[in-house]
Amino acid sequence: MLDPSRFELDEHANQNWTLTVEAGTKLKDIMRPEFLANVSARLRPYDRIRARIDTGEWYAELLVITCGRVWAKVVPIFTVDLTSKEIEKIESEAYDQFFVQYRGPHLRWSVIRQADKEPIKEHLSSKEEANSWLNAHVLAL
Repeated sequence: MLDPSRFELDEHANQNWTLTVEAGTKLKDIMRPEFLANVSARLRPYDRIRARIDTGEWYAELLVITCGRVWAKVVPIFTVDLTSKEIEKIESEAYDQFFVQYRGPHLRWSVIRQADKEPIKEHLSSKEEANSWLNAHVLAL
């Protein structure tokens, strides 16, 4: 039978951190034990670090394996290349689901879902406003 002391809420057992590195930093740089030297005293084994770069090129989740006062050994759980053609393809497919159309003086510019031709936003004053609304909508998907 499980000892109840071995079962606890994650927020009591581990910490989650977000690390935003400067442009030009590589994931291999973060993996060096001395990279986190100035914050390593705050870390504990099994903490997670969500790492991202200012330029938005990549994202990674790291697991703290072991740490000391001036070093931390981390391993990647997973990494995502946010500049890959696959990401661009996903974004393109999202845009392909909609189109912008002028629907007369009352309905004006509308964003319409391609699949069923149903408007999802109407009464926009210009084509630029409709495209801007669509951009925000696709980013929120």
